[in-house]
Amino acid sequence: MNALLPLVLLIAASAEPDRSQSYLVSIVDVPLQAGESIESFAPSTQGVSYQAICKLPEGWTIKAGSSIRGDGVLEGEGSNGVTWLPRRSPPELEAIAAVTLDIESAPNSFSGSVTIAGIDGEREVTLTGKNVRLTAASGCREGSDR
Repeated sequence: MNALLPLVLLIAASAEPDRSQSYLVSIVDVPLQAGESIESFAPSTQGVSYQAICKLPEGWTIKAGSSIRGDGVLEGEGSNGVTWLPRRSPPELEAIAAVTLDIESAPNSFSGSVTIAGIDGEREVTLTGKNVRLTAASGCREGSDR
């Protein structure tokens, strides 16, 4: 047994360090004006692996997934005007998904768009990493919808 100890230590020392971290994703600080609501969101991702949808707002459809190449998408859409979200940082989009993020890709992991509905129709705004809050977590929070 003692003869195997150096081999075990050598294998452990040469193991590749884990370059990923688990987070909860929230959509925040969407630039709404008076009378506007979030109708849909669609951030594309790089270096993100989706583990779970943690929250499904009433009247919304949420879709998430990643390709083997590491690019992915998290899409959400309200079913009609009464389900659209009239706040810049709606609680319905807080901790919405659990992800594993490649640490090397972290600064540029999220981009995409948000569709905003208002009195004068719809407009699309760019979604950046500033609109995505990541909170370190090992999975969905207790008390979330899922």
